[in-house]
Amino acid sequence: MRKSFKVYFILALCLMLLVSLSSCKSDEQKAMETQIKTANKLLSSKSKIFDESTRSNLKKVINDSEKSTNDKSYKKSTDKLKAAIKAYRDNIKQQKQVTRPSQKFIIERVSNIESIVQVEAATEETDTNNLMNKPNGYYAYIALSSSMVPAESKLYSSPVENGNEGGGAIEVYKTAKLAKAREAYLSALDSPGALSPGTHRVVGTMVVRTSSKLKASQQRALEKNIIDALIKLK
Repeated sequence: MRKSFKVYFILALCLMLLVSLSSCKSDEQKAMETQIKTANKLLSSKSKIFDESTRSNLKKVINDSEKSTNDKSYKKSTDKLKAAIKAYRDNIKQQKQVTRPSQKFIIERVSNIESIVQVEAATEETDTNNLMNKPNGYYAYIALSSSMVPAESKLYSSPVENGNEGGGAIEVYKTAKLAKAREAYLSALDSPGALSPGTHRVVGTMVVRTSSKLKASQQRALEKNIIDALIKLK
């Protein structure tokens, strides 16, 4: 009986000590720990993000924050955590925007790109690739006519007829796997000359392409402008 009392007494003392230590934490430390919990919860979620570097950055900020030792460093860490958490949440939103987006959404976003003078969506009847709505094919194809492509290189008045060569194109698939398979196919065709498919990059469930008629610097600039327009949060 006396032994049991001692055990309970020791446990009670330990509990009181833990409560005491917890109550000794400053507001700055508590605020930082709250942000760390939020950050860890985000990392453990199954939400996909657009830029994987955002994940590694959040992990680093958490790790650095856990090394904080005083109120000044707690506050500084809290600010960094908030910024990293916001960037991570924004990345989740961006990934959702480029995952199975609607044709309307894409047209609205790319129509305001400076060098894009005309945008047209293909239909099953006008799709020159003959991939629209077929198994493993895209469900939307948006052709972009660019002012950077010389007029003599555009054989038709319609952006869809000119296809990617007129400036660029966005092919939209139901899954990222299908988009990656299409990009792999285009990569196999990469070569200098008239048969070059131009640049191609998987963005979410899309393949963003630019014309081989453009200079390398123009291709990079146009690709960046297209992606920036698609992931911009409003």
